[in-house]
Order: sequence, then structure tokens, then C-alpha cells
Amino acid sequence: MAVTTASKHPVPWKNKAKVDGNQFSSAFSVLLAEFKDRQLEKEYIQHEIHGHLKYIRPTALILGLLFFLFIIPDYFLTKDSQTFQAIFYIRASFLLLIIVLYKILGLSPGYSALTCLISLYKLVVAFDFLLIFYLYESPNFFVQSFGVIAMILAFFLVVNRWLYAVLTSLFLGAGFLFTANLRFEAIPPSEYAAVGVYIALVLTMSAVSSYRSNYYKRLQFLYNKELKRACEIDALTGIYAKSKFNAELNQWIELAQRYQHPLSLVLFDVDDFKTINDQYGHLTGDRVLASLAAVVQSSVRQSDIFARWGGDEFAILLPYADKMQAYELAERVRTTIAAYHFDQVNHISCSFGVATYEENDDSTSLMSRADSKLLQAKSSGKNLVV
Repeated sequence: MAVTTASKHPVPWKNKAKVDGNQFSSAFSVLLAEFKDRQLEKEYIQHEIHGHLKYIRPTALILGLLFFLFIIPDYFLTKDSQTFQAIFYIRASFLLLIIVLYKILGLSPGYSALTCLISLYKLVVAFDFLLIFYLYESPNFFVQSFGVIAMILAFFLVVNRWLYAVLTSLFLGAGFLFTANLRFEAIPPSEYAAVGVYIALVLTMSAVSSYRSNYYKRLQFLYNKELKRACEIDALTGIYAKSKFNAELNQWIELAQRYQHPLSLVLFDVDDFKTINDQYGHLTGDRVLASLAAVVQSSVRQSDIFARWGGDEFAILLPYADKMQAYELAERVRTTIAAYHFDQVNHISCSFGVATYEENDDSTSLMSRADSKLLQAKSSGKNLVV
């Protein structure tokens, strides 16, 4: 299991109470209609695809099958057997590619592979359509133009990079007009121009609508991300909040039960913290807690899970650490805190309780033992690890 830690990817809104329009505008690429931060854009696309993947796979398969079944009207519309055979191979090969796509999507490919793959398949659809259009003996120009418009609308509905959707739609629209110019000699210029204008209008309106959708979806994504972060991160100290710590504690206890690896818990609080608040004020007390969290954060391991449990009480979860290793870490943290100079209050001390996972423990029993040891440290003179 990958250990969850606080975000290591700073973004413009990370330390803000909320995401406002100016912050979002600085993070959003106007030209590409996506986040400037590639990691954030990757996270967004994966989030979007994950929510739609169970629909995308069967939909792609159904559309591929429908594309192939158009071979039935092709049979009646195509008099030349060689032309029909060529169209059959085109439709069959595309159906085979759709089946391959269905299998690949089931493997949950990465961000770059996924966006490129979807765009490639759009280009294949466009190319196959234009090739069949060219091979038809007497295609109806207006009917085929309706097909192009429908495909452009579908291109923008599929989750993908906005720029790729625009480029593939441009390829289809321009390719259709070019192919029609080669294929038909007697199209009146007014009709040809009208179809070109309609295709351009549909493409433009779809691009604008998709652009706005991309903008607002990403804005909502950031709001949700910030809301989740506010629930998981303590606003004062910047470390994990109690709710997030509880979730991590339950997960690690489950893993300890399953794989029998050691797991330890450290609880500590500030000695005589009420005196600090009474003597220096609550704002100074808050600054002490924030500084304390920063000091401890620099002293624990990368894999440790550090959280504010409530008030002046903190918790450290130590995966793969036995009782002695947990004691040594707690003692190191205790001496680091005792030696640190805090603004206004100079020096403070903390008391620590250490408990290690035992068979059949749950989060309540493990926390209860650590809390009991913390109380023991308090009653034994404070500034101790028990």
C-alpha cells in the first residue's frame, strides 16, 4: 500500500481558503482549455475517464458494431463487387480496432496514452468515413454532410483534450469538403459553400461549447479538490486532520492484521498548554502549535502519518515500526521540541505515549493504550516518553 502523505505538489491555490476566479485563471491555459500544471491536468483527466470508463467501453463497442453493420445498406448501394469488398474490409478492420480499444481501456492506460489513443481512433473513424465516401459510386452529398456533422458532435462529446477534439474535427470537416470536391464535378458552388458554412458553424459552436464545459468542469474539480483538502488537512498546522488520520489508522490496522507487520502509534500533547494561552494569549498559542507541527514534521519519517488529533494533542502513526523503533522516534521528537526556541514562549515540552499494535487490536483499543501511556507520562512529571 502506498503511504498517503500531504500533497507535495504546490499549486497556486494550495494555501488559500478558497479557489477564486483569479487564482483559477492563472492555473488555466486559455489556448489549450486545460490546466497549465501537467500533473494536475493528468489527475483531472484520470478522474473524468474513471467516472465515464464503464460507459465508454461498451459504447465504443456498440458504435463499432453499428459502423460495421452499415455494410448492409452498402450492399444495396454499391453495384461494383470490388468496391463493396473494399468497403467491407474497411468496416471490418475498424470493428477489429474497436475490439482492441475495448481491451486496452480495460487495462486503465495512463493519461498520455489514453488521450493519444482516443484521438487516434477519432482520426481512424474520420479517415474510414472519407475513404468509404470516396469509394461510393453515387453518394448523396447532403446526406453525407449530415453524417459529418453528427460525427463532429460525437467527437466533442467523447472525453479527451479539447485541442485534440478540435483538430480531429477540423481534419474530418476539411477532408470531407476536399474529398467532395474530388468526387463530385457538378455540385453547384452555392450548395458546396452552404455545406461548408454549416460544417464550420457546427464545428465552431461545438468547440465553444466544449471550451466552456472544459473551463467549468475544471473549476468544479478544483472546488471539490479544495473541499476534500479542507476536510483532510488541519487549517492551523497544515498537517492531517483527525478525520483523515482515523481513515489511515483503520487501513493500516487492517494491513497489520492481514500481513502481521508491526505498527505503532504515538500520541503527544504540549505540557501546560493552558498556561501558554492564559499568559500569552490564544493567538500566540496557535503560533506555537503551528511551529510545533513544522518541527515534528521535519523529524518524522517520510512514511509516517502525522496529524493534529485535537486542541494541543497530536498523533503519529508509524507503519512497519515496532515498539522500540517507535520509542526511539518519540524520544528524538521530544528532545528536538525541548531544544527548539519558540517565539515569545521560548521553550516548551511535550509528553508522549507509545503503543504498538497487538493481535485483535482495533483503532479504539490501540488509541486507548497510547492515550493511557500519555496520561502516565503526564502524571510521572511530564516531558517524558512512556
